[in-house]
Amino acid sequence: MLVFSIIDIVFYRAFLSKIYFTVGVDYRFLSPEEAPAALVAADPPPDAVLIQDSYASQECLPLREHIRSAARILGRDLPILCLRPFDETREQCVLACHPLGPDIHPVNRLNLADVVSELKQTLAARPVAAGPREILFVDGGRTLLHVVRAALADSGFGVVSAHNAEAALSLCRNRSFELVLTSVLLPGMSGLELCRRLKEDNAGRYLPVIILSSSDNPIDMDTAFTCGADDYLIKSFTAEMLSGKVSEHLDVAERKRHNKILVVDDSKLIRELLRHSFIKNGHCVLTAVNGVEALAIALAEHPDVVVTDIEMPEMDGYALCERIRDQPELRHTLVVIMSTRDHTSDIKRGERLGVSRYFVKPFDVEKMLLVVEQLLGESYRHLKKEHEHVLSSMSALITALEARDEYTKGHTARVSRMAMRLGRAMGLDEGELRNLEIGANLHDIGKIGVRDAVLLKPGRLTPEEYATIQEHAVIGAEILRPIASLAPVLPLILLHHERWDGRGYPTAIMGEAIPLGARIIAIADAFDAMTTDRPYRKGMDLDRALGILRDEAGRQFCPSCAEAFLTMFDGLEATRDLAEAD
Repeated sequence: MLVFSIIDIVFYRAFLSKIYFTVGVDYRFLSPEEAPAALVAADPPPDAVLIQDSYASQECLPLREHIRSAARILGRDLPILCLRPFDETREQCVLACHPLGPDIHPVNRLNLADVVSELKQTLAARPVAAGPREILFVDGGRTLLHVVRAALADSGFGVVSAHNAEAALSLCRNRSFELVLTSVLLPGMSGLELCRRLKEDNAGRYLPVIILSSSDNPIDMDTAFTCGADDYLIKSFTAEMLSGKVSEHLDVAERKRHNKILVVDDSKLIRELLRHSFIKNGHCVLTAVNGVEALAIALAEHPDVVVTDIEMPEMDGYALCERIRDQPELRHTLVVIMSTRDHTSDIKRGERLGVSRYFVKPFDVEKMLLVVEQLLGESYRHLKKEHEHVLSSMSALITALEARDEYTKGHTARVSRMAMRLGRAMGLDEGELRNLEIGANLHDIGKIGVRDAVLLKPGRLTPEEYATIQEHAVIGAEILRPIASLAPVLPLILLHHERWDGRGYPTAIMGEAIPLGARIIAIADAFDAMTTDRPYRKGMDLDRALGILRDEAGRQFCPSCAEAFLTMFDGLEATRDLAEAD
């Protein structure tokens, strides 16, 4: 727990230090002048703010508003503890702080330790909410930090900074980062040594490390890769270059977490050797001792790659390949064979069965690892290209649909942007965000099946016409159903008009039964509909639309999604206000 104390009386600081030390919380003292900027830029952010009694006056209202604004930007509750004089009674303390707002809590020297301890216990007991994931940036200066934060501002990832390698290692032991960006030249331990240490400490978890350097010398680049770096970026990079590199490696990390490799061999030594090698590089690994066991696991787990021996009891590797190819749900599974057989006929037989690679034992485990990762990369790129082709076709249909009605032109793009912002604010992972983006872009595709006379009617709809419009959610899901790769997206399209209270359509499900992605799209869709012009009414102003979202939370809208949307919107507005004030 971290407490920021806005105190300018030296005596107060002395006794507060003793209390904080005794209770076991971190603390930082600030002057009123330092507080506004420090609260927003704090990394990590504070869990509470303490102010001395003189800052509770009406003249110091701007200071308290700065604290509240920082809480909105940080997206968290930030209790304000007001340190009252020692001789005030409890009733006097409460009366003095009550007019200041419900977030002001009176404390004094006698009860401060108990209040802070209670806050600490509350924080510890609170379930950790899924929030924006973090990238660690390591550099001795401050200039490059601002460049990196600006470049990654729209990525949805928080950027945490460390000024030296020792601090970076300490942060990595206590927090889970998605990626590390580090300069080579650091105070004390170098960035290259830091990279080597991070790779050693994170064996079994893929943690991408990108080296930032001023040198374009090939020897320096080779040295970085030898130390375990995943990429090397010269410091003359543009924001687009950095964002692209980070996105590329985060994509790889996400795929590795979800990729499943099934190792099949009756030799425990080989199974464990390959298992250890794949796990060390961040992959999920399953093992089986023969073809029968392997087929059962494959049907249950749908691995991306099967690495199998040929000569095994009960079912050999060739029979396993044949059975895998007979299963429609395993049609995308890649097969790699490893065997002591080195005859051309064996290799050709494997090719006929659709085997991707054939290794003759004994083989180089590192080479096996590289080949498997190459196959996974090629498979991903192929599926991604196919996916993009389908989406581009669907996007063309959406564009054609919106061209029918000038009032809804741009609606899909706005809903998609707002849904993605909300999804990131709620801590969705990369896979969930991809599905959310697709679902948001295609949520109205079913309106292709609605007659123009109904869809483009300038006045209010009759009950019969409204029922026709409601069919677009089902029509959209039916249009996309034949596309297997869009299966995870169908519930988002089908259910984005459901309500939290169960009074929505088309299925009238309620609460948590509605997929989170559909609940997010529902808010983004409703917000855009309220704030844009329609044939029969002008768009609402933002305050009124936000008020409706607030009032309908728990009825029409998911309360947690609505709260996150309002907090996100308040944060955007507060950030804009602070920027204009500067």
